[in-house]
Amino acid sequence: MALPRAVIYCRCSTEEESQTKALRKQVEESETCIREQGWVLADRYVELKSGATTRGRDEYNRLFHDLQSDKFDIIVIKSQDRLMRNVKDWYLFLDRMLSHGKRLFMYIEQKFYTADDALITGIKAILAEEYSRELSKKINNAHHSRQKNGGKVMLTSRVFGFLKMADGSVKVIEEEAEIIRKIYAYSAAGYGSRAISNIFFKQGYVKRTGNTLTAASVTRIIRNPLYKGTMIMNRLHYDFETKKTVKVPKEQWIYREGAAPAIVDRELWEQANQAMTDRAAKFHCNEDRTGDRGKGQYELSGKIVCCQCGKPYYRTRRYGYADREHPVIEWKCSTYLEKGRKPPQGSVKTRKEAGSFPRGCDSIHLHENTVLDLLERISSDYCGFKGLDKDRIVGYTDRILRNILSGTSARKALEKTEKEEQRLEAQKDVLLTKLLEGVISDKNYQKKNDALEKELYRLKVQKEGFKQNEPEIRYSQQRIERIRNRLENGGFEKAAVSAMLKDIREIRVHEWQLEICFDPLRMTDVSSDKRGHTAWMPERLSGDFILRLDYPFAPETARGRYLDRRKIMEFLRRTPSMTAGKLAEQTGRSVYMVRKRMEELSKGGYIRFNGRGGRGTWEILKELPDKEESIRDGGL
Repeated sequence: MALPRAVIYCRCSTEEESQTKALRKQVEESETCIREQGWVLADRYVELKSGATTRGRDEYNRLFHDLQSDKFDIIVIKSQDRLMRNVKDWYLFLDRMLSHGKRLFMYIEQKFYTADDALITGIKAILAEEYSRELSKKINNAHHSRQKNGGKVMLTSRVFGFLKMADGSVKVIEEEAEIIRKIYAYSAAGYGSRAISNIFFKQGYVKRTGNTLTAASVTRIIRNPLYKGTMIMNRLHYDFETKKTVKVPKEQWIYREGAAPAIVDRELWEQANQAMTDRAAKFHCNEDRTGDRGKGQYELSGKIVCCQCGKPYYRTRRYGYADREHPVIEWKCSTYLEKGRKPPQGSVKTRKEAGSFPRGCDSIHLHENTVLDLLERISSDYCGFKGLDKDRIVGYTDRILRNILSGTSARKALEKTEKEEQRLEAQKDVLLTKLLEGVISDKNYQKKNDALEKELYRLKVQKEGFKQNEPEIRYSQQRIERIRNRLENGGFEKAAVSAMLKDIREIRVHEWQLEICFDPLRMTDVSSDKRGHTAWMPERLSGDFILRLDYPFAPETARGRYLDRRKIMEFLRRTPSMTAGKLAEQTGRSVYMVRKRMEELSKGGYIRFNGRGGRGTWEILKELPDKEESIRDGGL
């Protein structure tokens, strides 16, 4: 009979016990217990991190995952509080352990956990959680009192420009301080964060961690008052109930002047920050985006992510040589914008670089209009717009707007005055006719005509006053026309894209495809039968709804040329007699461009024309190489 397989889980119960010696002793006691019981040691789960919950505890999470495997039969722990102090997590652990036939042994009590222990262990978990809650309150209160009463400065080892000494004092790292002074000087001179980052990148500068000085790092440095000697504390607070770090209101922040040596003077700090604020106002954006991830000026801001380096895409604009009036809007990987492309393999370095000096990124650029066109193709199905009578909706909207916007008092009063003026003019004509026919006397005519003239003059004065409001009326009419034009020229599609983008968590950029990742919580309504288009559903992977779309590369790019050649070969395979003109219609390219691609395929030995005088058929001689090989070889 095989011996039972056992694993050990060891962890410090409090931060005070997190010395290596205490943890080593716990491991030795656990292994001794396994030997005495005659079991086989299958694995060790040793954790240095303490805490009341399972968040951030890698070894515990590995053990929790392995409960579902056939790796071991018994878990050995010192006591219940070494495993966790959270009631909910405790019962989740027990449920998974028992459902997979595992047993829990506590060597301090020398006993296995049984169903009879459920009540007492639950009480222990509650008491342990309450102990952790009180301990958290005491620690938070101690931190707050130390900060408020001028205790030791709390700095991490990652703060650029400073080094915290063993006695609690703060020392300036002069080499990094010189870089910080240059950053503030550049900012005050009008340079943006990305421009400053590029300056240091071209100089080959890296931080002590080996990473480059990114634009986000430059922004954080400029905005940080620590570099003028002022430290802001009590900005964050750990909430034990929610198990999250929350932001403290600004009025509760603690400011300590002179808490650290000033690297830049206050005047330069203010100039640099004011210049950054002015630049942000000029371009209608917030240059300090460190606390507002996922939100931006444009609909696609924060949505597009590079799958090569994991960095976000940024919106850029450039002008072509032939057209200097209409910019080309593109989205490019932020790593590429900061560091360029990856150097070719085997290329000689042009400057000294640190061993971990990060390289660039070879991800593709995206044309904004192309991405929006792709989203428009699926947005009608997504929002249920397909099959709607758009002309009828536009006409109905136009009538409603005209009734609303033309129903102002000024417009109505003007129309009423004009109608009254026309009525009085008609009465004058009738009166003149009666005078000529001798129906009325000259005296009566003159009397009634004077009365009509007097009333017409009053209406004329009133009408002139109303005409002063004509710009408002004209603006309303122009506004209605603009709304109608927008609805008739893609307004429905743009509205559908905007609505769908709210449900899209991110757009992942691959070499040839885009992955549209929908938020599963927002997709619940889409998956129901209410919208009547359940045939359209993205693939669900790892909790996300994912829709994959081939990116239509422009024909002047290497990838675009490859895709055009592949389309041409597919059409020729189905219809060998197809002409260049027909191929142009099918592919949406010009005849010249199709002939150019066919010429390249012929020279490469992929196709051959059998016939003469324009009569004959095309023969496929060999298949195109795969996508990546084709791009590496320059297209063929």
